[in-house]
Amino acid sequence: WNQNNDDADSFQDKVRSERQKGVSILFTVPMAWGTFEPAIRLVYQIQPDIPSFVLSLAYYIIATIPLCLLVWRETPEDMPDIDAQSEPKSDLLPLLGGFELGTYLFVGNALQVIGLRTVPSDRAAFLLQLTTIFVPLVQSILARNLLLVPVKTWAACCVALAGVALIGAENVEGDASLAQFSLDSLQFSAGDQCIMLGAFVYTFHCIRLEKYAKEIPSAIRLAAAKASTETGWSALAVGAGLLAATQAGTLQNPLLGSLQTSGRGILQYTETFVNSMQDIDIGQYGTLAASLSWIGLVTIAYTISAQTYGQSRVPPSTANLIYTLQPIFTALLAYLLLGETLSYTGLVGGALIGSAVLLVVAEDGNEETGGLSTSIDSTNLL
Repeated sequence: WNQNNDDADSFQDKVRSERQKGVSILFTVPMAWGTFEPAIRLVYQIQPDIPSFVLSLAYYIIATIPLCLLVWRETPEDMPDIDAQSEPKSDLLPLLGGFELGTYLFVGNALQVIGLRTVPSDRAAFLLQLTTIFVPLVQSILARNLLLVPVKTWAACCVALAGVALIGAENVEGDASLAQFSLDSLQFSAGDQCIMLGAFVYTFHCIRLEKYAKEIPSAIRLAAAKASTETGWSALAVGAGLLAATQAGTLQNPLLGSLQTSGRGILQYTETFVNSMQDIDIGQYGTLAASLSWIGLVTIAYTISAQTYGQSRVPPSTANLIYTLQPIFTALLAYLLLGETLSYTGLVGGALIGSAVLLVVAEDGNEETGGLSTSIDSTNLL
């Protein structure tokens, strides 16, 4: 009996240790994401403006190359033995999982880009954070058990969403009050709907990532497959945009119209770039190379690897709460690098987000074990 107790204690200690590792790694993800906006601002200071599809294709290529090289150099000894009792997984699983997850990310990003044509960035950021509610809700619905997600996690999700709303409210122009911001938020345009749909797609990425992260021993292989998929879809988008740009007139379909606008922007950028090659500022393009390298290597390659590692140990609802810290890190970097400051409303919002995350991640041993068990049970939701 004492031996059984010792084994149980040892198992709980192992679970707690693995969970802490996962949480620690996941905390670095919103930190890295927080550097994306400053890096993009540096890129957009360079003239002529680089079309968004070309920009995304460039940093996805930069992210994919080192990940593929790491896969090539990886040996079986580099892969942790997650479950010695489980059956060997198919070599195709990382490719299939990477394709599915990469497609979710690409579609979500495409919907976000379409929505941003008419939706202010602060409002879009708030709508995207609806994943804070979508993730536990979809988890529960798919499991046919609304009690799957603990009440504490539901409460934390609502608190975090309120914090994001407060940070967004400080960016409302003029003398509009928070009440007016909230009232306006109840009216959803076509652009709003695109961004909300994008948030819904991101939700499935967060949930399905847990399943693949637990079944695939190599986080690098899954990350490389995801990055390769996003690169492939981005290349197809650039090609589709160029094809749509050859069509006369303006295409009325929102998706085709967005592709046509992007394609014409690419053609115009190419022409402007070629005509101004003699006046190229080497310093500017050094900044461009550094910014693209940072985005590709840190905000994409590192984060998708870290997400895979962390979500093999942390439930999706908890992981997504940690991701809501991104606005805080973005604001901190904006203060340090650009001299921007948050108002009292923004500071309160940041405090709410931080409190919500601490409410969930600072759990006692029994809750940690239970949370991991819940996470394991939810891996076969789809």
